[in-house]
Amino acid sequence: MLLVEEGGNKIVEALHELNVQTIVSIPKVWKFDFSITNAVVYMWVSAVVVFLLFFIAAKRAKKEPEKLQTFAEIALNFATGHLTGQIGEKGKKYYYLILTIFTYIFITNIIGLIPKPELFKPYTPTANINVTFSMAIVVFLITQFQGFRRHGFRGYARAFMTPSGVPKALGRPLNVIFVPVHIMGEIFKPLSLSVRLFANTIAGHLIILVMLGLLLQYANVIILPTALFVIIMTAFEVFIAFIQAYIFSLLSVVYIESAIYAGH
Repeated sequence: MLLVEEGGNKIVEALHELNVQTIVSIPKVWKFDFSITNAVVYMWVSAVVVFLLFFIAAKRAKKEPEKLQTFAEIALNFATGHLTGQIGEKGKKYYYLILTIFTYIFITNIIGLIPKPELFKPYTPTANINVTFSMAIVVFLITQFQGFRRHGFRGYARAFMTPSGVPKALGRPLNVIFVPVHIMGEIFKPLSLSVRLFANTIAGHLIILVMLGLLLQYANVIILPTALFVIIMTAFEVFIAFIQAYIFSLLSVVYIESAIYAGH
């Protein structure tokens, strides 16, 4: 029983990395807490890394690119070609937004996978539903802005109704079903975006941290298989970090595109 409790304690200690910890306490304004937590700090760190990555690459741009410039150009071509190529000229100004979203999520996930001492209060922001939902809300607002800006209120509202070509006698009754369904679909878009990223990130981290806890507790007994499993899972999580950034960015493109070409 004592051995199990000690093992559980090690696992709990490892899972402590998923806790939001306050670094600078700021008094609440009504119900809003503006305290600076480790989640906020690592979001700032990720933002600085993304900014410096492209800033330095742009400043050092040469005809014969170095490694950093090569990486930046690959990311840019990936975003403007594969991710956003389907939007067309009307959505061209969102190329760099999608590139930023993709790079930011990927870098945030990678930083979260890097082992850090407890002194640095390690945390992965994308394992927090508030963070992923905030990013999804930005995409949602841009999507709705594009819809109303390009088509006007009436034009965009028509996209929520029955398709053109349906007889009016049939279309009007069907609008009672189509309009609420489309509205709910729009509302659930940011929810699906945020939950997908949050759930996949926290699931992978939970597995790795639990196995690390077991490794710390039973190091003399199962060190080799556990360590091997942690290494394999970490490599797999790097792949998942890329996939989740890709899916979030691609769905963002699809949602923005649907608003730009609403009704077509």
